Amino acid sequence: MTLHGIYTDRFAENEELAESLRSDDMERFRAVPLTVMINAWEPGLQWLLVDRTYPAQIRYRHRLLTSRFRFVIDRLAGEAVRQAELELRDEVAAYLPAEYPEYFRRDGDLILSLLTGLAIDVGPDGADPLVAVALLASEDMLLLLPSQRETGMAYTLQSGALLFPNGWSLRSRFSDPQPQGDPQALAAWQARRRRSERAARLGKTPYEIHDGHVRHYIEQFAARVDMFFARMQPGMRTWRRNWGMKPDGELFLHPDVVGEAPAPDADGWAERGYLRSEHETFTRLPRSGAVVFGIKTYLWKLSELMSNPPARDALLAANDSLAPAMAEYRADSLPAFRQFLERYRPDLRG
Repeated sequence: MTLHGIYTDRFAENEELAESLRSDDMERFRAVPLTVMINAWEPGLQWLLVDRTYPAQIRYRHRLLTSRFRFVIDRLAGEAVRQAELELRDEVAAYLPAEYPEYFRRDGDLILSLLTGLAIDVGPDGADPLVAVALLASEDMLLLLPSQRETGMAYTLQSGALLFPNGWSLRSRFSDPQPQGDPQALAAWQARRRRSERAARLGKTPYEIHDGHVRHYIEQFAARVDMFFARMQPGMRTWRRNWGMKPDGELFLHPDVVGEAPAPDADGWAERGYLRSEHETFTRLPRSGAVVFGIKTYLWKLSELMSNPPARDALLAANDSLAPAMAEYRADSLPAFRQFLERYRPDLRG
């Protein structure tokens, strides 16, 4: 698939420049000991992150957009959604050259990414606004807009570029043919279809997204989130961070493409396991009033992370303070993972 308004032949990526990218992401964005739903914006924080992970992630995002477009870009119809997407595109296109002038340049309607060799048309006749956002920012970007529900006004997920999903999706793309004549095969097919439908989030409120998935969120935060979104001032930003363990280093975990992998034992975590940490931001766009949920995903190989003292200590502290509801949420993989972590506690005592 060819992406309109995305040019790969205008100039070459600057590999020497890529070598200058900061590489302290394990220390800067490590797992936090106590996950808070929303944290105040701190001086020095950046909305869009450009570090050593950026070039490879953008290259992968480009491949996904050309091969899995309908899995990673989706939206509800409507002019309000369209205007919010255009505003988000313009915010991203303005932010990157201003914040990182050594890596991004503007040439008319084109944003030139020297790190990837991509020229992205952000003009009125240019790239799909979500495609432009997905190839300029390595963060996934989801747009929540207010909508009237039976219970009152609530924010719903209405548009997004979700290239690195963690077991969920914008819309169900389940297409496995229904088996005939085999009750067991039919039951398994129905279970996969239900999983796909439950994982789809487009058109849902934060409460509906988490209900039945994350009890900790429903119990602690759900009642306050819509109120917080409604009270956010234009341009306001907040952040949060989460963490979880993964059996491999795959970023694209779409439930209709990638099956659920069995959790490793302690030795498996040591040999091939990864920590997935998502640095998330909430931003209110000034004109449309949409709330942008940004997700920068990091995947760190556990064998490397445990050799990095600040990151290792942060992970051990985060594990020790894991809320019971979150431990329940990770029940299948947590025991063996904790056995793996215990191997590193003598390092702290010695």
